[in-house]
Amino acid sequence: MTSAPRALDTAVTIETPEHIAFEYRVAGPARRAVAHVLDLLLCYGVFAIVAVALTAAILGASVLGEISDLAKASVGVLLVLLFFVQWLYFLLWEALRGTTPGKMALGLAVVTTNGRPIGFREAALRNLLRAADALPTAYVVGVACQAMTERFQRLGDLVAGTMVILPERPAAKRALALHPPATPQELDMVPAHVTLDPEERAAIELFLRRRGDLGQARSLELAEMVAPRLAARFGVPLRDPVRFLALLHDRATRAGRDEEAPPSSRDAPPSSMRAA
Repeated sequence: MTSAPRALDTAVTIETPEHIAFEYRVAGPARRAVAHVLDLLLCYGVFAIVAVALTAAILGASVLGEISDLAKASVGVLLVLLFFVQWLYFLLWEALRGTTPGKMALGLAVVTTNGRPIGFREAALRNLLRAADALPTAYVVGVACQAMTERFQRLGDLVAGTMVILPERPAAKRALALHPPATPQELDMVPAHVTLDPEERAAIELFLRRRGDLGQARSLELAEMVAPRLAARFGVPLRDPVRFLALLHDRATRAGRDEEAPPSSRDAPPSSMRAA
């Protein structure tokens, strides 16, 4: 199935050490420029409000002959605020949240080129190089650099190893259905009570949701990395690693639902559970 072309936005695929590929949609220059303008409006809007308030205070104090000391203090406050606006605003937002208010409004986030959240180091590097990206004017260097890189990275992104993406919006996922349904022989083979830790369950679920895109050979290769260890733990003979993981996940998921269900549901006979 072919997707419609995305102007100024593209997708990059990152493969984890576990050989699982994740696709990220990278934000293009136009969307990033709008987000940056929104951040600047917010920053300098606050700065303008404080500057006007201090100017009004100075004019009011001039009547009392205290303008000299108050003016010096006001200049110091404005310089500190200007430093915050130009540097700390972007650094703190991106280091702590991985985004800024302007980026949030456009649905953007900053991550490393490995797809991981950025920290203070990456946020500091990409923002220190912002001055170079702005040269000679209107971010010409930054835009030119984005146009020449596959992931639309400006100089700050290249040095920090970061990129700006459009994260997928969270959506309710349908419960995984075992298809085809388990046969009586399979039900007898898998233990009645299967307990998987959260990481194991999440990894198996991710694999099962993506196996349609992986292909049969790749799915089998990945399943063979995990299935033998789980089969040995539960004392189950292993025939089809992919099917075994699907059965194991289905049994573990059903056990979790049974624990949360009211007593009347838990007391239902096994045959009714299988029919469901």
